[in-house]
Amino acid sequence: MGVLAHDEMDVRTAGEDVQELLRRTTFSLTADGATADSLYLYRDRIPAALVAGLSELTRVPRSASGYCVLKGILSEFTGVAGPTPQSWDALEPGQTRELDIAFAIVASVTGRAFGWKAQQDGRLVHNIVPSRASANLQVGASSTVRLEWHTEDSYHPDRPELLLLACVRNPDRVGTDVASIRCADLTEEDIAVLAAQPVLLYPDDSYAGSWSFDGPDAPRMRTVWETADGLCMRFDPPYTTLPDGQPELRAAWERLGAALDRCATTVMADPGDVVMVNNDVAAHARRPFRARYDGTDRWMKRILVRSEWRRLETERDEPGYDQVQVGPYPSLHAGR
Repeated sequence: MGVLAHDEMDVRTAGEDVQELLRRTTFSLTADGATADSLYLYRDRIPAALVAGLSELTRVPRSASGYCVLKGILSEFTGVAGPTPQSWDALEPGQTRELDIAFAIVASVTGRAFGWKAQQDGRLVHNIVPSRASANLQVGASSTVRLEWHTEDSYHPDRPELLLLACVRNPDRVGTDVASIRCADLTEEDIAVLAAQPVLLYPDDSYAGSWSFDGPDAPRMRTVWETADGLCMRFDPPYTTLPDGQPELRAAWERLGAALDRCATTVMADPGDVVMVNNDVAAHARRPFRARYDGTDRWMKRILVRSEWRRLETERDEPGYDQVQVGPYPSLHAGR
């Protein structure tokens, strides 16, 4: 697995005019009482010039790698973020209000941002920080274990097409590993098996509740599928049950994980950077690190975005474990 320098990645930098317009718009909305969660009520207050500038900058990653980096787009707001909270719900009210609004503006230009009612109290902007209680779990708040390959919210038919991760603080240079199904060296036979034989995916431990994994009515999901743009995937090994009696599926599924390891890169985000991941193309992961819980730990923010439906028609009938979305809020981009 390699670590890419910024000049080797799909790195996009906003012009000074866009940065300044984002800054002025954010502070104006903050002064008028806006929050990230109420941003959609202030759509008419966001200048068309800002939307146009961000729309070009945030075009969906279409390359085989499945991701890009918006370099320093939020750097105006991260320097005053305050200490890293010791859990997502320990953030002081209003502590990162301007940052959250600016991030929500950027995300809302890419598509329809949303949250989950059962995840971080339904907030639009999620805080991804290490938590003592989750240190060993396969969730974003872990630290002592590797966060394994996964596409975000794989269990749900209305999972995001785009995942945006904003770096607030990263003093220990903990990267985000990214690997694309379109770069994975799978055989045609493995792809055919993964496309034809479904598995059972279920919500991760960041959702409150319990799930039944057995029975004839349990939803089954296909791991890969073809689109006009290329191969796509839906993959989350820690929260997957493979059917018994299908050794060829298990072997192909495990070879997919190994292939992602081989083609992966580590993206190092600096404060103010936003990493955009095409959630249908690239899985992401994170290596273990030592959390200090002293206000200086790695801190990322996350927004989920729905864009356009390009998935299997059979997914429309999946119940999604009755998980309820908050939003999705209207896109700021008129064409999305």
